[in-house]
Amino acid sequence: MKSFNHTLRVNNVPNDVRSLLYHIARGVKYINFSLRAGNTGEANTSNCSGEDQLKLDVLSDKIIMNELEGSELCALLASEEQDDLVRFPAPRGKFVVAYDPLDGSSLVDANLTIGSIFGIWEGDELVGKKGREMVAAAYAIYGPRVELIVAVKGKGVMVFEMNDVGEFMLTKKDLKLRENSKYFAPGNLRATAINKKYLKLINDYIAEKRTLRYSGGMVPDLHHILQKGEGIFTYPGCEKHPNGKLRLAFECAPFAFIFAEAGGKATTADGQEILDIEITEPHQRTTIFIGSTGEIDRAVEALR
Repeated sequence: MKSFNHTLRVNNVPNDVRSLLYHIARGVKYINFSLRAGNTGEANTSNCSGEDQLKLDVLSDKIIMNELEGSELCALLASEEQDDLVRFPAPRGKFVVAYDPLDGSSLVDANLTIGSIFGIWEGDELVGKKGREMVAAAYAIYGPRVELIVAVKGKGVMVFEMNDVGEFMLTKKDLKLRENSKYFAPGNLRATAINKKYLKLINDYIAEKRTLRYSGGMVPDLHHILQKGEGIFTYPGCEKHPNGKLRLAFECAPFAFIFAEAGGKATTADGQEILDIEITEPHQRTTIFIGSTGEIDRAVEALR
């Protein structure tokens, strides 16, 4: 198996992007060590969205922040756990990184799989950017195996697995999604109480004897779709979150970039491409339908 740095180098990933991804990989390794140490209690704090934080949320955020600052490649950092952007003085760096240091942390006490998500842009501002302008995106999944999935613009999707000495080694490359699927992962089922079209779509999936795969964590559910090469994840709005619950910069745009590199698609519930949505503020939310292209087109049409 080829090493992380060697794989990126032979795939002609630019040196500065490769170096930044290396620091992200180091951060993922240290987050995994913290998870295995079992420091999962509450921090008695909440993030800027009002969500209760675990000690792991706070620690994971510090780990990623320190790694990215130490890279000296970042002009601006945006964390899902922090209200304020972190800006470094010029000419410190040339990249903007938006990240969710521990996505799905509410699943920790149930011992379910969680992850980390990263989006990378060139420049020194996040507001005004679109997902399509990203140069790379990545996510980590902390399961029975720790994996880091990386997509670099025009280079496809690569999967790296952490070995027993903490090194990431290439296990798969050029992941691709089929157009249609038997798998569905329906998020925000509460919305079916008022959205009858969404209810009908879910009932149609059941009537077609499709396979349900939904854990309540965005990282494991989307990872399942990528690994199987097919599927659809849906998360429409509801009364409490009419514009959706998931964050554009920290979650949806990075995954939309990765899925596009794999030949998939990501749109809002009304069909707008996630990659074409301009970021107007760091914590803005969006609906998202993501997965196999044929399934996304069908779902969006069903909800019109």
